[in-house]
Amino acid sequence: MLFTLTLATTIASSETMGSRTVTAVDVAIIGAGWYGLVTARTYLRLQPDANVTILDSDSTVGGVWSKDRLYPNLVAQVKLGFFNYSDTPMPKQGATQNDLVTGTMIHEYLAKYAADHALLRRIRFKTTVERAVRCERGWRLSFKDSSDIMETEKLIVATGVTSIPSMPLTSTDKVSIPIVHSRDLGASYGTLRSEKIQNVVVVGAAKSAYDAVYLLLSLGKKVTWIIRPDGAGPLAILPTKLFGRFNSIAVASTRFMTYMSPSIMNTDGPLYRLVHKSRLGRWCVGKFWDTVTYLSNRHAGYSDGDHVAGLTPEIGSKSVFWANSGLGVVTLPDFWPTIHAGDVRIVRDNLSTVTENMLLLKSGTLIQTDFMVMCTGWGDHFAMFDDEAKAELGLPTYNVNNTTQKPSPSSSRLSAADDIHWDEYDEAADRSVNERLPFLAQAPSFMNSPTSHVQPRRRWRLYRRSIPMQLAQKNDRSLAIMGQIHTVQTPLVADIQSFWTILYLLGRLDLPFKETMAQEIAEWNAWTRKRYLSQGEKFPYSLYDFLPYVDTLCKDLGIRSCRKSNAFKELFEPYKPEDFNGFVDEYFAARPRVAAGR
Repeated sequence: MLFTLTLATTIASSETMGSRTVTAVDVAIIGAGWYGLVTARTYLRLQPDANVTILDSDSTVGGVWSKDRLYPNLVAQVKLGFFNYSDTPMPKQGATQNDLVTGTMIHEYLAKYAADHALLRRIRFKTTVERAVRCERGWRLSFKDSSDIMETEKLIVATGVTSIPSMPLTSTDKVSIPIVHSRDLGASYGTLRSEKIQNVVVVGAAKSAYDAVYLLLSLGKKVTWIIRPDGAGPLAILPTKLFGRFNSIAVASTRFMTYMSPSIMNTDGPLYRLVHKSRLGRWCVGKFWDTVTYLSNRHAGYSDGDHVAGLTPEIGSKSVFWANSGLGVVTLPDFWPTIHAGDVRIVRDNLSTVTENMLLLKSGTLIQTDFMVMCTGWGDHFAMFDDEAKAELGLPTYNVNNTTQKPSPSSSRLSAADDIHWDEYDEAADRSVNERLPFLAQAPSFMNSPTSHVQPRRRWRLYRRSIPMQLAQKNDRSLAIMGQIHTVQTPLVADIQSFWTILYLLGRLDLPFKETMAQEIAEWNAWTRKRYLSQGEKFPYSLYDFLPYVDTLCKDLGIRSCRKSNAFKELFEPYKPEDFNGFVDEYFAARPRVAAGR
């Protein structure tokens, strides 16, 4: 339960002076999605009397799966049984004919999870954290459109990377059409069904753009699909099943895949040496991805001679492997037939301005439209911290256009006192990744100029993708960052990462020396950039590599991560969250004294 302290002191601002009420809590968690909810539940499991509050800008739980973001035919790119917490199965009701989970299923699952664990009363909805600054208690939070203040001993940022829309478009005061981000497609569904909306422009090449185009074509709209020529281009899309038999996400959830996908977290053992340190092994890896890419391209029909050819990924080969502009999975059986048959025109151009109902492109082309959907990615989800705080926390800084600022000359180290020269660690990491994972040493070829694929380099300096290193060196356990890792199994990673992180915050998990942490951070950044190209430059991307990451956290925790009954199943049977059910109890069973005091 919250308690309030009324400060008698007068707080002055540039506009007003007066007293404010400050709410004091033990733990504030920003975000009520996959990461925020399980973090709150896990913290309370370890500290039942803790004063925990969850802050979320939406009106319901779910984050990207909140109620307002849902629309018909919104289906997750994952099979039932692979998208839930380890100790809480997802009900089967509502799954598609291919056993994929729908957006409604996910929202209802998270809402029930929050209710079952008494989290709803702890959530402050429609609350946007505008600023987070240091204070004597720990962190002081202020909110958008509110004079409230909250002070917390520990701050956990669980916003993920899909919370702040990026809208790179200049519009005049005379715009007469709706312009929405893909985040708000669900809220706009009723408007889009109107007969008055006939011509719609969709901007972007992320999976959300494909889903938006499919939805609009299903509604009988005429779509102009704009993809900028200087970006990463269209993404690769896997069929739901490989070879017509094996679910794609299930295949991606096997240990076999952890060897087919070269990972800096999996560079030990005989299988690693066979696959990645021998020419024959690397040849087999290449042929595997050539085959998967061929099957995906054939399923999409890029060579059928129609407009879908404009969606061909721009990587010369193995586009499904590199995932340069992301990776999608077909979620509905009529997805590609609808795109092929629909009234859609694909245009490679950049946006300029919008006036009334006319969109002007950089080439000078004018397009009349009744509606615009911007599938243009995400902005600065750490905007609550100023640039100085971001530098301390190891977070990237953005300029006003939501692109990453170039690092200053002093950013090669955390601070003079820390004496960590990041440029030296980064150079050593590049060499290490090339030597340990030769498959990644040579970047792929692009169908057009490689210079168009240069992306802003964002460097997260977070140990194990969660702990700001500079704070760790000071033994400052007041803050953690959750969810800054993109994988095919978000709930399982959230489950284990939250437990690992909370143990650290509570002082029950020690970290290695700073040199070891700096090496781990630098090697991760070098690896994800080489492995996933543009995506690895923008995010801590780890699409096919959730199991090696889980292995790493489990090793730190001293619990088993190889949980199958025999070697064959360990290699080829897909891992599901249920395989890790009970991992918290296992941790405490091995530490009876710790368990008694939790």
